[in-house]
Amino acid sequence: MPDKAPMKALAERARAVLPAGGFGNFDPSIFIREGHGARVLDEDGREYVDYLIGSGPMLLGHGHPEVLEAVAEQLPRGMTFFANNAAGLELAEEICRAVACAEQVRFLASGGEADMYAMRLARAFTGRDKILKFEGGYHGMSAEAQMSLAPTRLVNFPQAVADSAGIPEAVRGEMLIAPFNDPEYLESLLAEHGDQIAGLIVEPLQRIIPPEPGFLLTVRNLCDRYGIVLIFDEVVTGFRLAYGGAQEVYGVTPDLCTLGKVIGGGFPLAAVAGAQGYHGPFRQGHRRRRQVADDARHAVGQSGRRRGGPEDDGNPAPRRRP
Repeated sequence: MPDKAPMKALAERARAVLPAGGFGNFDPSIFIREGHGARVLDEDGREYVDYLIGSGPMLLGHGHPEVLEAVAEQLPRGMTFFANNAAGLELAEEICRAVACAEQVRFLASGGEADMYAMRLARAFTGRDKILKFEGGYHGMSAEAQMSLAPTRLVNFPQAVADSAGIPEAVRGEMLIAPFNDPEYLESLLAEHGDQIAGLIVEPLQRIIPPEPGFLLTVRNLCDRYGIVLIFDEVVTGFRLAYGGAQEVYGVTPDLCTLGKVIGGGFPLAAVAGAQGYHGPFRQGHRRRRQVADDARHAVGQSGRRRGGPEDDGNPAPRRRP
């Protein structure tokens, strides 16, 4: 007799190989089999209206015909090249047209990775170490981001409370926490620490809390006053709150913004977007990698001459004049 409840068996298997028996985001007893449009089916055949939409990026629903057509067209041509491609360039151009702060785009794999890079870019650009975030804001799983999302103990602002084990005390010491929608406190905090802060990262619509009128503009002005890089985490709001994201809705332009899987139709893709000047470390990294590659090619060539290549007779290569 066939199993009438396959999810029960799947849950038993999952407990053996997955921490707490799940992927870490949802009820581990539920296994989704497929999705169509706004609805999903579990492995027992029950249907649900999908309000999760993949934690946000499945804005068009599951199996949208245009997305399926684009994927089916690309798959026979290959999936990962580790090199430039025309489709990626076209997407970068569209992001730059749509998003107010975007002059250049660096693609990444996840929104959390994009947030991590944005904070690093702020530090590289300013030469400062501290990052300011707001209590309750979610910016991925990096050590800096896992601070005061849902603090388990009450401390005075601007002290940070680590949300996870395994975060060094040195990282916590470089994070400052402020209450969202409190411009007076923020101004007093920056009056004391503003010249130490590299970047301020904020969800312009924090989880389900909208900004009070004028709050984001105050944040923008204070960042300008103290030379702080303003980062909008638009992983949730980008291309959803409006086509131009929260920047379009609230009329405030950050220095950098981060975008998540919505730009890839739900596939693992993200980006850091901003003015050209903030992307300098990416260009420097490319030059360093290119120099390493050139050095490696030179070393291989020298080794080949010393050891004898396929057409070498084993005799030392003639010395060349410099």
